[in-house]
Amino acid sequence: MAGLLVVMAHPDDECMGAGGLILRHSRAGVEVNLICATRGEKGWVGKPSGARREDLSRIRTAELEAAASALAINGYLLWDYPDGGVEGSDQAEITKRIGEHISTIAPAAVVGWGPDGAYGHPDHIAMGRCTDAAVAALSDRARPALYHLAVDAPLADSYRAAIALNGGDGGTLPLVVKDHVDLVLDLTPEEVQMKLRAIDCHQSQLETWRVEIRNHPHLMQQVYGREPYITVSSRAPAITTGGLLGEFA
Repeated sequence: MAGLLVVMAHPDDECMGAGGLILRHSRAGVEVNLICATRGEKGWVGKPSGARREDLSRIRTAELEAAASALAINGYLLWDYPDGGVEGSDQAEITKRIGEHISTIAPAAVVGWGPDGAYGHPDHIAMGRCTDAAVAALSDRARPALYHLAVDAPLADSYRAAIALNGGDGGTLPLVVKDHVDLVLDLTPEEVQMKLRAIDCHQSQLETWRVEIRNHPHLMQQVYGREPYITVSSRAPAITTGGLLGEFA
């Protein structure tokens, strides 16, 4: 077993949720693969300039391809479950497909959404549930370690401050704040800049505050430089001295 598999719901989840984790492992020579359940066709916010709502699926497909390259992801699967409708899709089928991919590539660790989806997004919650079920269904010998993305209090405070940069209500994003997380990746400024380049591939999803935050380097470091995770199952130390998941010591 080797490599890292990240299982997400939408194009941009991989960058904004786990971009630092992916970069740190891919730069260290760890093979990283990605599953993305939807093409994000419902995430229309009027960008990029000149785009049309009906083009969003195509736009976000291209954005994911660019972001995967920026993150040095070895390979990704982009499925066609409906954006906003993953929960209403065949959960057994999704679980089976995730499990089959795990069996094919045999990752040492899987990272996905937890039962709160970080901020209650139904697609996140459904994909997290299916990922957990797929991992649990494997034999002990074939079962990879499992981690969930999480939000802790310092990260939540930073997000609220960032959203408020343009007068937005920092409380509008219903973050589910964990009292305890098992590990936190603190990214270097260089890693944050690399993560930012990947995020910038998703031009259709850049809210105003994500543009304004570039003028506030300290806050940008707090928002993009902190990635908390919860260990669901692992036989290894939480994190190596090099900042990798324990499975890659």
